[in-house]
Amino acid sequence: MACYDSDLMTMSEQNHPDLDLARTIRPGLDILANEIVIALKKRSRFLVNAPVYEPGLVIGHPERTLLAYELSVCERNHAELGRYAFASQDAFTDISMVKSVIAREKPNSPIKVMPSGVGDKVLAFYRLWVENACRSGDDSSTYGETVTTDVLALLAIMERVNLGKAVAESKFLEMTDNFLATNGDREQMLQYIVRRDREEQVLEIAARLAENYDLPTEHTVDVFKFMIKTTVDIEVDYLKLRIAETNAGH
Repeated sequence: MACYDSDLMTMSEQNHPDLDLARTIRPGLDILANEIVIALKKRSRFLVNAPVYEPGLVIGHPERTLLAYELSVCERNHAELGRYAFASQDAFTDISMVKSVIAREKPNSPIKVMPSGVGDKVLAFYRLWVENACRSGDDSSTYGETVTTDVLALLAIMERVNLGKAVAESKFLEMTDNFLATNGDREQMLQYIVRRDREEQVLEIAARLAENYDLPTEHTVDVFKFMIKTTVDIEVDYLKLRIAETNAGH
């Protein structure tokens, strides 16, 4: 892990490819933008299908919703393959007891471990989006396809917002003294976090993708506005962690 004294950081730590905003992080964000819009377009083909979000459909697990069940199954599979060994990844469900089914080298991540805890927020927003963007009604013959597209969209959104941890680490290494001087004050940190020009570019990309995939622009841009706000919140929390640990001399 990186030394907390910016003057003593090694060149390899400062230039870790996972923290390269131009070559790694932003292209990754743009790729996820495509995946998210495609998943949203697929979801919009189905009715709201409210029962998939209510307990009672899963045979043998009447207390669980179909979406929660499928999310847990999918994330368990991903955990078995090591996805959540990366500090940049977060899960909606508890995968702490899942053991890997393959032997793989532990990722050498420059990012500090910090669960973002945004799962409930993402789920709540997504459910509201479904209500607004999908046709009302219920068709039990498409329940399976509905939750399949839900899971695709939710995992991509979760991955996208949690890239904020990589963005925050990159900014912290670049402007360590500036962030330390804020003492963790959110408003002061936002001066170094928020890039209005980049946010406008992201929303323009969202609008173009909406047009390409014949998805209502307003509904698409709403998702990206939510992701921008949530990403900023994650960056703030991550930077507070880095500031506290640095001041503690760890």
